[in-house]
Amino acid sequence: MIEPAAADTAADTAAREVWRAILGLTLMGEAHSRLHRVGQAVELTPAALKILLVLSRRTWPMRELVETFGYDPSYLTSIVDLLERRGLARREPHPTDRRAKTVVITDAGLAVLSQAKELLLVPPASFGVLTEAEQEQLVALLSRVVAAEPNIPEGMRPCPCNALVPGRREDGGSLAGAGRHRPADAKPLVRRRPPGCRRS
Repeated sequence: MIEPAAADTAADTAAREVWRAILGLTLMGEAHSRLHRVGQAVELTPAALKILLVLSRRTWPMRELVETFGYDPSYLTSIVDLLERRGLARREPHPTDRRAKTVVITDAGLAVLSQAKELLLVPPASFGVLTEAEQEQLVALLSRVVAAEPNIPEGMRPCPCNALVPGRREDGGSLAGAGRHRPADAKPLVRRRPPGCRRS
Protein backbone atom coordinates (compact mmCIF):
# COMPACT_ATOMS: atom_id res chain seq x y z
CA MET A 1 0.00 0.00 0.00
CA ILE A 2 1.32 3.44 -0.95
CA GLU A 3 1.42 5.90 1.94
CA PRO A 4 1.36 9.65 1.17
CA ALA A 5 4.57 11.29 2.33
CA ALA A 6 5.32 14.91 3.06
CA ALA A 7 8.16 16.57 1.20
CA ASP A 8 10.38 17.36 4.19
CA THR A 9 13.52 18.48 2.36
CA ALA A 10 14.43 20.28 -0.84
CA ALA A 11 15.53 16.94 -2.30
CA ASP A 12 12.16 15.38 -1.44
CA THR A 13 10.38 18.30 -3.08
CA ALA A 14 12.53 18.04 -6.20
CA ALA A 15 11.91 14.29 -6.44
CA ARG A 16 8.15 14.83 -6.17
CA GLU A 17 8.22 17.45 -8.92
CA VAL A 18 10.33 15.25 -11.21
CA TRP A 19 7.87 12.43 -10.64
CA ARG A 20 4.97 14.81 -11.28
CA ALA A 21 6.54 15.74 -14.64
CA ILE A 22 7.05 12.08 -15.59
CA LEU A 23 3.46 11.24 -14.65
CA GLY A 24 2.23 14.21 -16.66
CA LEU A 25 4.17 13.08 -19.72
CA THR A 26 3.10 9.44 -19.50
CA LEU A 27 -0.50 9.78 -18.29
CA MET A 28 -1.62 13.01 -19.91
CA GLY A 29 0.90 13.77 -22.67
CA GLU A 30 1.36 12.19 -26.07
CA ALA A 31 2.33 8.87 -24.47
CA HIS A 32 -1.18 8.54 -23.03
CA SER A 33 -2.66 7.55 -26.39
CA ARG A 34 0.52 6.19 -27.97
CA LEU A 35 0.21 2.71 -26.43
CA HIS A 36 -3.36 2.39 -27.68
CA ARG A 37 -2.42 3.53 -31.20
CA VAL A 38 0.52 1.14 -31.33
CA GLY A 39 -1.72 -1.65 -30.06
CA GLN A 40 -4.11 -0.97 -32.91
CA ALA A 41 -1.23 -1.03 -35.39
CA VAL A 42 -0.13 -4.52 -34.28
CA GLU A 43 -3.68 -5.67 -33.44
CA LEU A 44 -3.04 -6.20 -29.73
CA THR A 45 -4.54 -4.67 -26.60
CA PRO A 46 -2.27 -2.50 -24.41
CA ALA A 47 -2.37 -5.24 -21.76
CA ALA A 48 -1.19 -7.85 -24.28
CA LEU A 49 1.64 -5.55 -25.36
CA LYS A 50 2.76 -5.17 -21.74
CA ILE A 51 2.77 -8.96 -21.32
CA LEU A 52 4.91 -9.34 -24.46
CA LEU A 53 7.35 -6.80 -23.09
CA VAL A 54 7.93 -8.71 -19.86
CA LEU A 55 8.05 -12.05 -21.70
CA SER A 56 10.95 -10.70 -23.75
CA ARG A 57 13.03 -10.83 -20.54
CA ARG A 58 12.54 -14.51 -19.72
CA THR A 59 10.04 -17.33 -19.37
CA TRP A 60 7.39 -16.50 -16.76
CA PRO A 61 5.19 -18.80 -14.69
CA MET A 62 1.54 -17.82 -15.03
CA ARG A 63 1.34 -17.24 -11.28
CA GLU A 64 4.20 -14.73 -11.37
CA LEU A 65 2.54 -12.81 -14.20
CA VAL A 66 -0.64 -12.53 -12.11
CA GLU A 67 1.34 -11.27 -9.11
CA THR A 68 3.45 -8.84 -11.16
CA PHE A 69 0.57 -7.17 -13.00
CA GLY A 70 -2.10 -7.54 -10.33
CA TYR A 71 -4.55 -8.81 -12.93
CA ASP A 72 -7.40 -11.14 -12.12
CA PRO A 73 -6.20 -14.68 -13.04
CA SER A 74 -9.05 -15.17 -15.50
CA TYR A 75 -8.20 -11.88 -17.24
CA LEU A 76 -4.52 -12.81 -17.53
CA THR A 77 -5.53 -16.21 -18.91
CA SER A 78 -7.58 -14.48 -21.61
CA ILE A 79 -4.57 -12.32 -22.58
CA VAL A 80 -2.29 -15.36 -22.84
CA ASP A 81 -4.99 -17.15 -24.84
CA LEU A 82 -4.98 -14.22 -27.29
CA LEU A 83 -1.20 -14.30 -27.60
CA GLU A 84 -1.28 -18.05 -28.20
CA ARG A 85 -3.94 -17.76 -30.90
CA ARG A 86 -1.76 -15.19 -32.65
CA GLY A 87 1.29 -17.44 -32.30
CA LEU A 88 3.10 -14.76 -30.29
CA ALA A 89 3.54 -16.78 -27.09
CA ARG A 90 3.02 -20.35 -25.94
CA ARG A 91 2.43 -22.17 -22.69
CA GLU A 92 4.93 -24.77 -21.59
CA PRO A 93 5.04 -27.18 -18.63
CA HIS A 94 6.68 -25.75 -15.52
CA PRO A 95 10.08 -27.43 -15.04
CA THR A 96 9.48 -28.28 -11.36
CA ASP A 97 5.71 -28.00 -10.80
CA ARG A 98 3.57 -30.29 -12.94
CA ARG A 99 0.43 -28.40 -11.91
CA ALA A 100 1.73 -25.09 -13.26
CA LYS A 101 2.41 -23.62 -16.69
CA THR A 102 4.98 -21.11 -17.89
CA VAL A 103 4.63 -18.66 -20.76
CA VAL A 104 7.37 -18.04 -23.32
CA ILE A 105 7.50 -15.55 -26.16
CA THR A 106 7.88 -16.97 -29.69
CA ASP A 107 9.93 -15.69 -32.63
CA ALA A 108 6.72 -14.24 -34.07
CA GLY A 109 6.09 -12.51 -30.75
CA LEU A 110 9.58 -11.00 -30.78
CA ALA A 111 8.98 -9.73 -34.32
CA VAL A 112 5.69 -8.07 -33.36
CA LEU A 113 7.27 -6.62 -30.23
CA SER A 114 10.13 -5.19 -32.29
CA GLN A 115 7.60 -3.52 -34.59
CA ALA A 116 5.68 -2.14 -31.61
CA LYS A 117 8.83 -0.77 -29.95
CA GLU A 118 9.84 1.04 -33.12
CA LEU A 119 6.53 2.90 -32.94
CA LEU A 120 6.54 3.37 -29.17
CA LEU A 121 10.04 4.83 -29.15
CA VAL A 122 9.36 7.64 -31.62
CA PRO A 123 10.05 10.72 -29.45
CA PRO A 124 7.12 13.08 -28.87
CA ALA A 125 7.26 16.49 -30.53
CA SER A 126 7.64 18.15 -27.11
CA PHE A 127 11.21 16.82 -26.85
CA GLY A 128 12.13 19.28 -29.57
CA VAL A 129 12.36 22.04 -26.97
CA LEU A 130 15.60 20.44 -25.72
CA THR A 131 18.92 20.74 -27.49
CA GLU A 132 20.82 17.60 -28.38
CA ALA A 133 23.17 18.13 -25.46
CA GLU A 134 20.23 18.55 -23.07
CA GLN A 135 18.66 15.36 -24.36
CA GLU A 136 21.93 13.49 -23.79
CA GLN A 137 22.08 14.84 -20.23
CA LEU A 138 18.46 13.85 -19.60
CA VAL A 139 18.91 10.28 -20.83
CA ALA A 140 22.03 9.90 -18.67
CA LEU A 141 20.13 10.99 -15.55
CA LEU A 142 17.05 8.89 -16.28
CA SER A 143 19.23 5.85 -17.03
CA ARG A 144 20.42 5.95 -13.43
CA VAL A 145 16.83 6.04 -12.17
CA VAL A 146 15.74 3.22 -14.48
CA ALA A 147 18.70 1.13 -13.32
CA ALA A 148 17.16 1.17 -9.82
CA GLU A 149 13.89 -0.31 -11.17
CA PRO A 150 14.49 -4.06 -11.64
CA ASN A 151 11.09 -4.82 -13.22
CA ILE A 152 11.54 -2.62 -16.29
CA PRO A 153 12.15 -4.88 -19.34
CA GLU A 154 15.57 -4.57 -20.93
CA GLY A 155 14.08 -3.43 -24.21
CA MET A 156 12.55 -0.39 -22.51
CA ARG A 157 15.73 0.71 -20.76
CA PRO A 158 17.74 3.57 -22.30
CA CYS A 159 20.41 2.02 -24.51
CA PRO A 160 23.94 3.44 -24.40
CA CYS A 161 24.59 2.07 -27.89
CA ASN A 162 24.18 5.44 -29.60
CA ALA A 163 25.39 7.61 -26.73
CA LEU A 164 27.80 10.41 -27.48
CA VAL A 165 31.38 9.67 -26.53
CA PRO A 166 31.80 11.93 -23.46
CA GLY A 167 33.63 15.16 -24.09
CA ARG A 168 34.80 14.43 -27.65
CA ARG A 169 33.85 15.20 -31.24
CA GLU A 170 35.25 13.81 -34.45
CA ASP A 171 37.38 16.94 -34.73
CA GLY A 172 38.74 16.43 -31.21
CA GLY A 173 36.82 19.33 -29.69
CA SER A 174 34.67 19.33 -26.57
CA LEU A 175 30.97 18.45 -26.58
CA ALA A 176 30.31 21.07 -23.91
CA GLY A 177 27.46 23.20 -25.16
CA ALA A 178 27.12 21.12 -28.33
CA GLY A 179 23.40 20.93 -29.01
CA ARG A 180 20.88 21.30 -31.74
CA HIS A 181 22.07 24.79 -32.68
CA ARG A 182 25.56 24.00 -33.95
CA PRO A 183 27.53 25.71 -36.73
CA ALA A 184 26.53 24.58 -40.22
CA ASP A 185 30.10 23.44 -40.98
CA ALA A 186 30.52 21.52 -37.69
CA LYS A 187 31.37 17.86 -38.02
CA PRO A 188 28.89 15.25 -36.70
CA LEU A 189 29.09 14.26 -33.06
CA VAL A 190 30.74 10.89 -32.47
CA ARG A 191 28.35 8.03 -31.80
CA ARG A 192 29.74 4.57 -31.14
CA ARG A 193 28.02 1.26 -30.52
CA PRO A 194 29.70 -0.64 -27.68
CA PRO A 195 30.76 -4.22 -28.54
CA GLY A 196 28.03 -6.77 -27.94
CA CYS A 197 25.15 -4.32 -28.05
CA ARG A 198 22.40 -5.89 -30.13
CA ARG A 199 19.35 -4.03 -28.89
CA SER A 200 16.60 -3.66 -31.49
